Amino acid sequence: MEGREWRFALTISAAHGMDHFLKRVFPPLVPIWALAFGFPLWKLGVILGARSFGSAIGQAPMGHLSDRFDRRLVLPAGIALMGVSFVAFAALPLLPMPDFELSVAGTSLSGQFVGMLLAMVAAGLGSSTLHPTGYPLISQNVSDARKGKVLGMWGSARAFGDGAAPALVGVALLVAGWQPILVGFGLLGVAYAGYLYVVLGGFETRPPDRVETDERTGTETGTGTGTTGDAPGLWRADRRRYVYPMLAVFAAFVLQITATTGVNVFLPEFITSEYSYSLSLAGFTVTPASTASFYYSALLLTAGVVQLGTGELVDRYDHRKVLVGFLAAGALVLLVLATGAFSPLVLFGVLLLLGASLWGLNPARDAIVSDIAPAAHEGRTFGYLWTGALLLASASPAVVGYIGDVAGLRQAFVILAGVVFLSVIPVALLLSDRVYFDSRAADATGGD
Repeated sequence: MEGREWRFALTISAAHGMDHFLKRVFPPLVPIWALAFGFPLWKLGVILGARSFGSAIGQAPMGHLSDRFDRRLVLPAGIALMGVSFVAFAALPLLPMPDFELSVAGTSLSGQFVGMLLAMVAAGLGSSTLHPTGYPLISQNVSDARKGKVLGMWGSARAFGDGAAPALVGVALLVAGWQPILVGFGLLGVAYAGYLYVVLGGFETRPPDRVETDERTGTETGTGTGTTGDAPGLWRADRRRYVYPMLAVFAAFVLQITATTGVNVFLPEFITSEYSYSLSLAGFTVTPASTASFYYSALLLTAGVVQLGTGELVDRYDHRKVLVGFLAAGALVLLVLATGAFSPLVLFGVLLLLGASLWGLNPARDAIVSDIAPAAHEGRTFGYLWTGALLLASASPAVVGYIGDVAGLRQAFVILAGVVFLSVIPVALLLSDRVYFDSRAADATGGD
């Protein structure tokens, strides 16, 4: 990898890591909030689902902004908004909130609860800039021959960010309350946004010129002066080149993200409630909540290491087959976690396998989308894809929390394992040329 590509890969991967570093502050705090506010699991699920909802509704419009305006402006602004939202959420209990009760479907919601929801939606809107800007930036600044490796670094940084946050929260909970923790993470996000704006100045961040699309083949044929591309041409062209494969990918996205969102939110609570491991260390009592944070962190850090290897697999093998293998393994490991009872060491091993399989797949999944989407539409394609998937998945925490309240989190995780297994089906359909015709492969071999 050339020096400039290497520097860019580190820069964009770090941005992805920071985005997830900030997002994963919340799940380890769920057990704390359950005690502090007396909320049932479904209400906590609604709060965290509001962040996913904000991210969902923001992805599509951010995709259009990404394809029209300098991504150097869009991405740092989103990360800064996340940081400000963290500080606002932490300040809510200290502010005189409006004294009102909002009734929804017979359920009373306090002014403070509504304020929490709005702060979470704002945090999600900030996060929504990452995917619609990040993937096109990778395509602009990295050659096709090394894109898999960079996607592996991108996904790995995400997982390292995911894993580092719960570990730091676990340590911070030994000496501080949840509010100072959120303020500290929020200020870090704002500072990093300024740094990212400066660093991105050394790379290509403006959208490419207009790329016309051939109506018969759906391939890019020329350039002009705009940045919108010929969107109708994609839909009039052979539907196996864009429409059918994107529908299949969308179905897989929805199922996989719905499952991982539910697991992400409630895994620390699952470990805390089912195992309640605690110990004394150097004069400190490591509570079950802190122990769960460390376990959760190890799972996500393992996913980070594995995704580096997944990036290599993506450059060598069929992306679709790689993704099918990871999804099938993830469904099996999640089912084992939901139905088994383990010692501390064995539980640790099962969680590492879950991180490797269920989170290690991302470079293969993202490479498939990048293969299908034309360059002039890549920001919008990822934006619409993530908007649709996250809108549907944003209900997952509330539904999983409700099942957890009624039947237990073990039963909820069994259902989520089934959802992951179902996601294999649409990906497998991409192996058929009746669903997906890869024009790049055909051009390389002289095919139709």
